[in-house]
Amino acid sequence: MQELTPEYAMRYVLELRRESKMAKRNRMLLNRDNYTMYQLEHDFSHKKKGQSKQVLSKVRDATESSKSFFQQALSDLDDWFRITARDGSDGSMMLIRPEEAQKILNYMLKKSNYYTHVGFSVQSGMLGSLSISEVGGRLVPKPKFKAKSEGRGAKYKKHVVVTDDKTWELRFDNIRQEDYYPDSTGEDTYRIKEAMVDLSRVRQLAEGDDAIYDMDKVQELRSWGDDELQEEKRARETGQNIQYPRMRPRIKITEFWGTIVDNITGELMAENVVCTIANRKTIIRKPTPNPKWHQRTPIVAAAMIEVANSVWGIAFMDAGTKHNRTLIEMFNLMLDSAMKAVWGVTQIRTDVLNDPTQLTDGIPWGTNLKVNASLPPGVKVMEEVVTGTVQSDVLNMFNLLNQEALTSMKTNDMRMGAQSMRDVKATQVVAAENSITSEFQGIAKNFEEKKIQPELELAMYEICQNWDRIDVEVFKSLFGAERGEALSKLEPQDIFVQVINGMKFEVFGISLTLRRQTDYRKYMTLLQTIGASQMLIEAFLQKYSFEKLLGEIMTAIDLNKTKIEQDQAKPPAAGIPGQPGAPASQGPGQGGPPNTMQQPGGAPGATPDQMSQIQRPPASDIGGSALASTFAGVGQQMSMRK
Repeated sequence: MQELTPEYAMRYVLELRRESKMAKRNRMLLNRDNYTMYQLEHDFSHKKKGQSKQVLSKVRDATESSKSFFQQALSDLDDWFRITARDGSDGSMMLIRPEEAQKILNYMLKKSNYYTHVGFSVQSGMLGSLSISEVGGRLVPKPKFKAKSEGRGAKYKKHVVVTDDKTWELRFDNIRQEDYYPDSTGEDTYRIKEAMVDLSRVRQLAEGDDAIYDMDKVQELRSWGDDELQEEKRARETGQNIQYPRMRPRIKITEFWGTIVDNITGELMAENVVCTIANRKTIIRKPTPNPKWHQRTPIVAAAMIEVANSVWGIAFMDAGTKHNRTLIEMFNLMLDSAMKAVWGVTQIRTDVLNDPTQLTDGIPWGTNLKVNASLPPGVKVMEEVVTGTVQSDVLNMFNLLNQEALTSMKTNDMRMGAQSMRDVKATQVVAAENSITSEFQGIAKNFEEKKIQPELELAMYEICQNWDRIDVEVFKSLFGAERGEALSKLEPQDIFVQVINGMKFEVFGISLTLRRQTDYRKYMTLLQTIGASQMLIEAFLQKYSFEKLLGEIMTAIDLNKTKIEQDQAKPPAAGIPGQPGAPASQGPGQGGPPNTMQQPGGAPGATPDQMSQIQRPPASDIGGSALASTFAGVGQQMSMRK
């Protein structure tokens, strides 16, 4: 077996990068098309002067709609992930309890703008198949200010003193698909990422006791000469103008995480190492054992739509982009036809005009054209030649193609904020919404398990590894002065071992939001069904609780029930029976109605006269009126039972 030298390591890494790049070529072409369509760019080179060049934004709108849904699902819920003890206990015997770990992780997520990061990840996954990010952290300045006074009498002066300090913060970096090179075989033996970094930043990482780069090698580096090409690729995705930093030298960093083997014998030379190459010619970090305590790569990659035996998967917008380009062409043709119908094309016989100069700047409204005697009677000097009309078949085809585009992007007109151009029944809208929601449930659950949950786990492990670098004031603000001081003094190694061995992570925010939407529709269907029959109402009240059902409905629509609960401390007052302030129910023989809640069967305990007072909604009414009647009937029934 040959020796693992820096030269061999560089050659090995660059060769893996090359093979991974060859494997993702077709995927990058699709990504390029999706990103350009998202930026509302379309090729109109075949158009002639005067023809319409309008761009439709369906790809952008569909992407932003799904992106907003994923972000909203997390931001609207106070509890969208959970950390619990693996042994099922409350964790009270641990150095740090699960709820405390969850609290500090939630704080770090907010500081790192994690909700924005989730939106970027969804956007990246919808346009480029893989959503890729790196979990890490860095020391950031945290100056502390104090008021200091000096002198006495007339020389007394007070001023502000700034003390330089630093604290560690969590960080999530999004990686472009163009800069990511995974193991194309799917065995995940390596992951490579590239990035353009300021040379000054690289120098900082080569200084101090925690230096990760070789300063001697870093001092030899000069600005990367291929920066312009990288900026062009980035501009295609961001929509920004191309910028070439001249006063800030930048270098290309190629970072390798994985295993190195002998290319001839296949023997293992280095396992689970990290290696960094600058400008593809200088190793500034030799193959080093993984510095992360969790011994996993900090790069997390997950496809929105997975494909068997595929590393990259497929993107939501692959088909939608192609449909959108066809829609753009058809839309502009119809627009041109409508413009022709308005303006028209005319022909003028200039030989019969007395003064042809009248046509020099067009013919203003109200102009009288003077003709000579050579124009035959009844013949027009100017007449229409071509008029444009939008055929009904063309419009039908446009609507059909639009429907295909929305279907491929997992959305519909209603979600896009537009009314359908076709006559669609309410049942069809509900069926389409249910179909989309069911598909999103699987996609959302996969995204939670493959992307968000690993990110949270790595984030918590990073927090543990850098526990002693976090400002003590952070702990005090979260857990109070005494508990915060105690937590800040714990050893990072002890915290890390307890978290990685004794705690498990669960993410449920996105799938929970989708499940609540489905539950709400089920509850509405139930109410409409029982509201159509008096017998169903009576049967429902015999076995089920209307109050509990109402609570479940309020949970499904994410309503804070505590804001509308009755005030138990409020003194009772005379009012409607069954409502706050009503007199308490009296037993038999005390002048009040019988307490049917104590009788077996509940509702059957009511008298026939009481049962006849319940309003019976018509069986044919299955819409909103039946729902209202259901609430009224059930509410009256419950009042009678009380």
